[in-house]
Order: sequence, then structure tokens, then C-alpha cells
Amino acid sequence: MSGASPVKRPRDDAPNASAAIVPAPMDFTRPSPTPMNIATISSGFEKGDFLVREEKGLRVYFDFFEEAFNYISNRGYIRMLKDDEEEWIQLMNHIHTSVKGGMRYNTGKLLMVLFRPIEEDKIVGVPPVKAENLGQLDGPK
Repeated sequence: MSGASPVKRPRDDAPNASAAIVPAPMDFTRPSPTPMNIATISSGFEKGDFLVREEKGLRVYFDFFEEAFNYISNRGYIRMLKDDEEEWIQLMNHIHTSVKGGMRYNTGKLLMVLFRPIEEDKIVGVPPVKAENLGQLDGPK
């Protein structure tokens, strides 16, 4: 070999068991031609220790993390790759700190960001974009 190192898959060297229990999809790459919804799990609330936020402002409180995770995964959300999840967490933390005077409500500590692809027939008001047409300035052929 000419000094080339083997390609390491994400999470192969993770010492914790969560990656084995809840693996992130290996084929999720950006930019994604598939629209998606995100959901978050946060902690630090009076109503419950964990809060799940998902589409259309739905908020559900739980006393245990496992209950929150099971709830959101049963709704079709899956865990993001670590780099994508960290990027979303940084973005949302930046957005929350940019609100002049602070956020009106307790945002808690963001723990996890999950996503669910949106099926093309469920998208309202936006024509579907085919993967082969991405990046074309003058539309489909």
C-alpha cells in the first residue's frame, strides 16, 4: 500500500452502545434531494424531564429519555449522522441566542436531532424535484 489508510465508517470506533442500538443511516448524504422533517429531544423542563418537539409545533413531555425516544422513533423519525446532528444543534443554539431579549419560552438543552424523509405525494404546494434535475438552472430536460 502507498500510505493510504483504510476508510473508516462513521461510528465504528464509538465506545458507547447507543450507536449499535440506534444506528444512523449510512446512506444519508447532503445535499439531500429528499425533503425532510426534523424532530428534537431536549431536557430541562418542569412538566417533564424530556421534551419531544416535532412537526407543526407538537410538543410532548416525558419523564424518561427512553419513553421520549421510543415515541419519536415510532413516529418514523431516525437518528441523524453525528456530524449532521451536531450541525443542527449548533444552528439551533445560534438561532436561540440571536433572539433579542432571549427566547420567550425555556428551550432546554438540546440532546438529539432526528429526521424523517417526506414522501413526494405528501408535499403540499411544491412540485417534486427529481434527483437527475438537481443543479440544472433551466429546469428539467
